[in-house]
Amino acid sequence: MHKWYLLVAVGVLVALVGCQGTAELQSVDQIIESGRGYLESGDYDKAISELEAAVEQAADDSDTHFLLGQAYNQAGELEKAAEAFRQVLQLSPDSAAAHHNLGVTYYQLQDLQSAISEFETALEIDPDDPDSHYQLGATYLTLALSGSASTAGIDPELLAQATDEFNVAIDLREGMPEALIGLGNVYIQQGDFDTAIETLQRAIESVPDSREAFYALGSAYAQAGSIDMACETYKHFLALDPPANWRAQAEQTMAALACE
Repeated sequence: MHKWYLLVAVGVLVALVGCQGTAELQSVDQIIESGRGYLESGDYDKAISELEAAVEQAADDSDTHFLLGQAYNQAGELEKAAEAFRQVLQLSPDSAAAHHNLGVTYYQLQDLQSAISEFETALEIDPDDPDSHYQLGATYLTLALSGSASTAGIDPELLAQATDEFNVAIDLREGMPEALIGLGNVYIQQGDFDTAIETLQRAIESVPDSREAFYALGSAYAQAGSIDMACETYKHFLALDPPANWRAQAEQTMAALACE
């Protein structure tokens, strides 16, 4: 459920530190480019090391803090990521991308109300961003399922808000698989299993190896009473090498369904 996009911009650095010597400017640029390269290649520890050094020399450059926030997030250092994105927003308050990524980080930290606030702010700045609409919908859905918003079970208003955001995301990016999977999960919670199955199949057409889609589809088939289809779907899900906790849940469900 998590949507994470990179925003790499280095041109601002020249304007911010143009009064410095050419050799020093090139050195900072080289460190940033090195850190960005490590980030893009997935070597997050080295990316953090380089970008922390760059921030020391270019403390007022929001782009460098943004890259550092991404590196922290990808390395699982979520508190540091949140602080880096907050620093970006001190320097560039109207950065929709920073609000979005801070929202993603809050979501990962399970601070759902703060996540909602950041996504809403991102959408005030950039109302046509499908990623922020999707992630806001995902946060509403997670909040509904967490039970924290209501002691009486799943809150239908939160499900409706999630549906609205997923539909906007799909309008803005036709066939967006993440939003289709989100919608499928909403329909499952609402007991509309036929629509859930149709929606999740559309997502799989776009992303044939989506573990999230197959897991949800297996649940929809099972709850609709299509046991054979549920078993086949869960088998396909297991073949996609899911995380251990997902695998255990799927195997437990398959055992309850008496899948062969």
